[in-house]
Amino acid sequence: MHFSMKLLLLIITLWSSIAWTAPLTPQGRSFKVLQKRHDSAASRTAGSGVAAMEKAYRKFGIPLPKTLNAPLPKELESSAGSTVETPKSLAATGGGSSSSNVIATAEEGDSEFLSPVTIGGQTVTMDFDTGSSDLWVFNPQLPDFANSGHSLFDPTKSATFKPLDGATFKISYGDRSEALGTVGTDTVNIGGAEVAEQAIELATAVTKGFIQDANSDGLLGLGFSSINTVKPNKQRTFFDNIQSSLAEPVFTANLRHETVGSYEFGKIDTSKFQGSLSFTPVDSSRGFWEFESKSFAIGDMQTQTNAAASPAIADTGTSLMLVDEAVAEAYWSQVDGANRDKTLQAIVFPCDAKLPDFHVALGSSYMATIPGPLMNFSRAQGLPGSCFGGLQSNQGQPIQIYGDVMFKSQFVVFDGGKTTIGFAPHAI
Repeated sequence: MHFSMKLLLLIITLWSSIAWTAPLTPQGRSFKVLQKRHDSAASRTAGSGVAAMEKAYRKFGIPLPKTLNAPLPKELESSAGSTVETPKSLAATGGGSSSSNVIATAEEGDSEFLSPVTIGGQTVTMDFDTGSSDLWVFNPQLPDFANSGHSLFDPTKSATFKPLDGATFKISYGDRSEALGTVGTDTVNIGGAEVAEQAIELATAVTKGFIQDANSDGLLGLGFSSINTVKPNKQRTFFDNIQSSLAEPVFTANLRHETVGSYEFGKIDTSKFQGSLSFTPVDSSRGFWEFESKSFAIGDMQTQTNAAASPAIADTGTSLMLVDEAVAEAYWSQVDGANRDKTLQAIVFPCDAKLPDFHVALGSSYMATIPGPLMNFSRAQGLPGSCFGGLQSNQGQPIQIYGDVMFKSQFVVFDGGKTTIGFAPHAI
């Protein structure tokens, strides 16, 4: 009996030790942001191809063709050119292991992937963007006409918001000009995973493309923190802030064509892709998930070397694939009736044309296949019977931008720990 009592006490002591010490040990966590379709690809408007191309050109500083470089409407020139003063009420406002799911939507026929994000207890819908590093939102500092149709983050209704005195941001992204404004910090929750004191950029001026996109209430950058635009001190991205608490220092993009997809942080779900992942080193010196892409093939043709290949970046915030001119010409030369329209300054083709698959090197050891149908982005504006190519020229710029056209064929792993990027075909 005495021995049994000792054994019982030992068991109770061990159990108590485990129960009390487990929460004190940081546990790796993961969380997923699910996605579902918002519209079908066929629902894209005829002008969406030009808008997507213009957005990418402006984002990466690619000169616009004269036909696209029209002046801003007067009311937007005013908004873009001046900063609305921060209300005094804003300046006075102070401030274990998990796995969770949250629904997100694919907008404009999956040309833009949107996800719900909770800031200071308020939920807004944001565009996750691996090609930038700012987290900015629509808020009451913007004029009423700009906020129309958007869900707003109101800092005065958050008990945890704190202004960063003297901090401002200005990001060149999207249609016509920039988003700019003031900065504070607040708690950000995505799928149940939280970051306290995450930098939140409050837009005081935005331009036409953002205003018209009523489904999106802001942008959450997942590039490297080195290109964050906050001054005088750059701020860390959500991924950089949460990375150390994840089970693995990674996030994955499983963006699907006209079906449910997801982002997942802290875990690589092997059921989401075929075969093995192929990883390649990332050059983060420019703040992007940048890698080499030096060869390609079209349909059943032999692999070709892109002799003067520009490095490529994986960018979830760009809809199209913008490739070196030689690559674009080689692909579209295999499509009957394809041509560069003088007005749109973009490649269009007969909508009933058969489009070959596009094979492209992602790193030095993996050749991805992008099915031909994904090269049909939308109907072409003002050209009945013509469609807008999902593969366009980078206009001779020293960078290739692999946007959602590529992502819809590939499961992609962004490894912040090893500074690598991995690819594999989506699971069927």
